[in-house]
Amino acid sequence: MSDITEIQISKLTKVRDCFIRSPYLDGILKTIHRNRMVSKCGGKPECALIIGEPGSGKTTLMEKYEKDHPHEEESCRTRIPVFLSEFPLRTEPRQAAISLLDDLGHELSPKGLSAPQLTKQLAKLMHECEVEIALLDEFHHLIETKSYDVLHDAVTWVKTLINISKKPVVLFGLPYSRVILDYDEQLSGRFPIIRQIEPFRVKKDCDEKVFRTFLMMLSSELPFDKEIKLHGRDFYPRLFAFSKGSMRRLRNLINFACEQAIFNNDSELTLEHFSVAYNFYMQHIDERKDEIDISEPLSSQPNPFSGSINDHYYKELVSHSKWNMNAQPGESRIIPATFTDKIPLRTLLKRR
Repeated sequence: MSDITEIQISKLTKVRDCFIRSPYLDGILKTIHRNRMVSKCGGKPECALIIGEPGSGKTTLMEKYEKDHPHEEESCRTRIPVFLSEFPLRTEPRQAAISLLDDLGHELSPKGLSAPQLTKQLAKLMHECEVEIALLDEFHHLIETKSYDVLHDAVTWVKTLINISKKPVVLFGLPYSRVILDYDEQLSGRFPIIRQIEPFRVKKDCDEKVFRTFLMMLSSELPFDKEIKLHGRDFYPRLFAFSKGSMRRLRNLINFACEQAIFNNDSELTLEHFSVAYNFYMQHIDERKDEIDISEPLSSQPNPFSGSINDHYYKELVSHSKWNMNAQPGESRIIPATFTDKIPLRTLLKRR
């Protein structure tokens, strides 16, 4: 690829940084801000759990709030009003504390220190950095296990962190993460607010309207000379077929398509750009990190941007992933999300 121009950089930056403030996402951002503000007024810290399937937009939401309330560099420290971090894969309390300390800039070796000792250091550093709220992503990594023992350890550690730091915590994770609140009444009392980020759906008219409104708002932000209607009949059924309602899949594909058009200096976005973007996606995205529907791997999905809409189908989420309370020893306790059978795309257009 040849070097890109300043104009192309500006256009693609606008595409990639675009954040569409839907009423529902706005509501979650307001919840986070409310918890942060109210927790300054005495009493126990106000905490929340935000859950959603992979690719639902949890991390983007966190990063948006952190961006709106950035770190402040002072003469002898960095003030971090919004502390954003994530739990490592298949972690446990001690490793979680080490990871959070690293993200806060802690430089001393954790060697020989226990989880409680590290958690005390974490709470101390949070106060020194004047953290006002902690947004902790990938919470499910703390409980992904075949054993209930790890639930007890995770519950104890989260309660300890909140009690010692006296800071509000917002946990972000997959839907089955809420099992940790069902497991312990005391911890559940600390997390009275549970919000679920739903994927897009189109089977019902009201859901289809939400999806098309999002695409209409996004279309208005795209930097092309000719008007693009992603919410139009030629685009929105195909976009849903590919994404299955996943915000991450949808935005990644639109970013790739815009990239093709901008680098070609094209004045409009077309189905051909999306077809090329689909091929790019299939060649470069790690399928293991893009798993949405275990009944239909990404590699088996046809290109919905080629051929007639009559040749394609869509599937949407039916039930979220959940924790299997009755799993046998050695059996996974995680029940995957389920999707509808294949529904012809043409059925969406018949409703118009």
